[in-house]
Parts: sequence; structure tokens; C-alpha cells
Amino acid sequence: MKNLVFAILLIMTVTFVSAQGPEESTVEFDQQEMLELVNEARLEKRRCGGTRHDAVEPLEWNEKLAKAAQKHADDMATNDFFAHTGSDKSSVVDRVEREDFLWRTVGENVAMGPPSVSEVVKGWLDSPGHCSNIMNGEFTEMGAALSHDGKYWVQVFGAPRE
Repeated sequence: MKNLVFAILLIMTVTFVSAQGPEESTVEFDQQEMLELVNEARLEKRRCGGTRHDAVEPLEWNEKLAKAAQKHADDMATNDFFAHTGSDKSSVVDRVEREDFLWRTVGENVAMGPPSVSEVVKGWLDSPGHCSNIMNGEFTEMGAALSHDGKYWVQVFGAPRE
């Protein structure tokens, strides 16, 4: 009887694991580390290409923005593309609205390849457009994600309607 129960549990476990599929799994990254690195950058004046930015207030983590970022990162991984426009032609605005984020302003950074949070944030800070998003004082919240295959990073910024 014990063997039968064990066999049934084993079959149920294998079925559950295989039913999840690779698109539903995620590669973990340290969200707190990303938020801290971004906020450290925002605390000091910075030049992003030819544009000077004053220090700005730190951002808060927002789960709705993180969910929008995760879905876009996984979309790029699943459909093998790299762009701000989703495979369904969605924009960052479309994606945050799907997560019920009522926005005043939004922005997005994407990256492909860096293996660590510190490297992807450094890459964004070295890129004028990405750096300007990080230093944009209009943004008050952020969410970010790494695709299920660990290849694509998405960072979504926003400020909610008041």
C-alpha cells in the first residue's frame, strides 16, 4: 500500500512539473539589489550622454510594474526577439495598463545578455537613453524582471495618477 501511495505521489509530481513548461518558470534575481543600485545612481548628479541630470528622489518597488516587466521579458525569450514592442504589438503603456497600473508617466529599459544585476545596471547607466530613464525625476516607482531563460532584462518605471 505504501508503494502504491508513493507511486501515485511520484506520478502527480512529475505531471505537475512537466505541465508547468519552461515559459512559466522564472530565473531569480535580486530585486532589492537592483532597486538599491538604481537608487544609489539617482542620489548623485549624473551626465547621461550630453544631458546633465540633477540628483533625484529614490524609487519605490512596484509589483504591478514588475509583473509587466516579467511578461515582456518572457515574451522576448519565448518568441526570440529584442524590442520595446511586444510580439502582440504592445507598448509599455499597454503592458502596465494590463496590470491595472493607473499611470501619469511610464518608461522602460530593456537589455539582453548581462549575467548580473550590477552589470545590467552599469550597462544602462553607460547608455544615454537608458541612463536618462533611470535619472528621470518624474518616475517614482520601478519594477524589473529577468526572463525565464536568464537572457532578457526589463525595467519599467512609472508614476501613478494622483
